[in-house]
Amino acid sequence: PKPPTPPPTFLLLEIPFFHFCRSSSLFMSPADGSRVLPRHCTRHQGHNLEFISQSPNDMNVKIVKPNFLSRMFARFFSREMIYTSAIIFTVAIVLWGNESAGRERQRLVQLPSALSFISKDGGSTEQNKVEDDEDLMKSLEVPVSIDLARDLDRMYGRKVVIKGLDRCAAFREAVPPADRFVSAAGMFNTGTHVIFNYLDKYCEIPGKDHGKIKKQRDALNAKAKIQEIIDSGILFETYWGKHKHVTDRGKVVTLPKYEGFPVENLLPVVMIKDPFTWLSSMCRNPYNWIDGRKYMEDGTRCPNLTLPDGISPVSATIKYSMRETRLQRPDKEFESMLHMYNQWYQEWEEVAFPRLIVRYEDLLLHPEEVVDEVCSCAGGSWKEKFTLSSEKAKKNGDGLEGALARYGNATKRTEGYTDADLKFAEKTIDQTMFNTYHYLLP
Repeated sequence: PKPPTPPPTFLLLEIPFFHFCRSSSLFMSPADGSRVLPRHCTRHQGHNLEFISQSPNDMNVKIVKPNFLSRMFARFFSREMIYTSAIIFTVAIVLWGNESAGRERQRLVQLPSALSFISKDGGSTEQNKVEDDEDLMKSLEVPVSIDLARDLDRMYGRKVVIKGLDRCAAFREAVPPADRFVSAAGMFNTGTHVIFNYLDKYCEIPGKDHGKIKKQRDALNAKAKIQEIIDSGILFETYWGKHKHVTDRGKVVTLPKYEGFPVENLLPVVMIKDPFTWLSSMCRNPYNWIDGRKYMEDGTRCPNLTLPDGISPVSATIKYSMRETRLQRPDKEFESMLHMYNQWYQEWEEVAFPRLIVRYEDLLLHPEEVVDEVCSCAGGSWKEKFTLSSEKAKKNGDGLEGALARYGNATKRTEGYTDADLKFAEKTIDQTMFNTYHYLLP
């Protein structure tokens, strides 16, 4: 039977998925320029094929020169062009991806160093995070978990902050070694017991009668609340009282044992603490804070910085004459506890004589470095190798483990504060002093 008549022309496109015929498979008749193609061939290199005849196995076609548009269409959609385009596109995507990743790594690496304590786990790669965590753990002198270390890093940074080291040389030049004294000072609940215990145990000031000191220490009752040997040069408190305002310096001597000591021979080591954790400590142990004692008795919420209107401050009364044996200044009322904090430390910031201001957080995390800096400032040296102590510095203290758990937790830092309290604190805290000691607003 006669096969069906095919369409008069064929347009062949040679594409990767349908490559049926090649020139090498064609037989060209020199007589009429026609070609014999296998019957299954219906396309050939974008040429127009004029149908001539068809047998059971072959087709006899005549190649008609295609027009310009047909040739361009066939050229741009040839298999080779499609393969080449696909390869170029793939390479371009890979290169673009690598360049974008490189820009992101560079952006992260170039973050300002001042933000490093806020978020140290934002490195560009997992390797960066691991290396940063290793550096963080090495920077601490106490055993803590990596999560706790990251919280501490975000809140307080990695470097020890001690103000007043630039005045140490002047103190050593002005005061002979035998006449030098070092004492703790600071607000309630700021670590004055801790710094005294460390200095008393490890710091030895030259020029002292160490034989006499040893005899006095041996004779001292081991259960004595205060292990102070005045002749060692390491004093439990300043002559005018370690919790008292520096404006009392030279005007008040709280105890007879300090009578006659020149204030110029004393190097105060002033302890400062994050105001948020300090106020929480005052709620637990109010000492001379009269209002805080009442809060403990009647169960009033504490911290309690504002009145019910959320704006007006709650005043604070400090009683300076708790003991009849001590000569103290009159009681004083402050606009709020944070106003008291500002005034107390601002007075110490403004003095011109030698003094050191040490963060409690550094004493907790870097005790050996802090002791070394303070002892060296007074011209002292180490008595023995440093050993980390986990004992409580005072009866109602936390001890090392408890202090780390309490003060290393970013959530506990503002636990108990209302939104109104935090807004009031942000408005009230002395920002210049706050930033000097690397404390951050929540």
